Amino acid sequence: MSDGKTLNILTEDKIQRILKRMSIQILENNLGASKVVLVGITGQGYQMALLLQKILQTTHSAVITCDLAELIIDKKNPVAGDISLSVDINLLNHQTVILVDDVINTGRTQAYGIKFLLTAAIKKLETAILVDRSHKVFPVSTNYCGLALSTTLEEHVEVSLETGRGAFLY
Repeated sequence: MSDGKTLNILTEDKIQRILKRMSIQILENNLGASKVVLVGITGQGYQMALLLQKILQTTHSAVITCDLAELIIDKKNPVAGDISLSVDINLLNHQTVILVDDVINTGRTQAYGIKFLLTAAIKKLETAILVDRSHKVFPVSTNYCGLALSTTLEEHVEVSLETGRGAFLY
């Protein structure tokens, strides 16, 4: 914030409740699908995907299976380096894929991630975001959103999915 204060916008408990709600929404929006593939963007997006996978496997494993992959991308400059996936991209063919990230600012990282993922013959592509900051300059929509937060461009949102942490606005 402009006065230099830090504001905790999501506690660890609140994040867990949001992820449980997202898991139910994922299940509801993909009725009839036997599997989804969570693709977490490097860093906290991948950590969030791990947590979502754990919830889906624990509470919904009888209904749907959940695979996991990491999308390796330079978030600060996605056009500068190579974008890669921790698994063979062909494993995404004919699958329902959910691109997962902690915070969406302009939508640039997600747009380049989507472009890369669409090199596979994906059946369906959705996005899951913990905090949507409403500063999009790229046409990226969010299917599963934990918190929509209007911020100024000077403010910074940081998510830490480590135990005892949460999401903070600076």
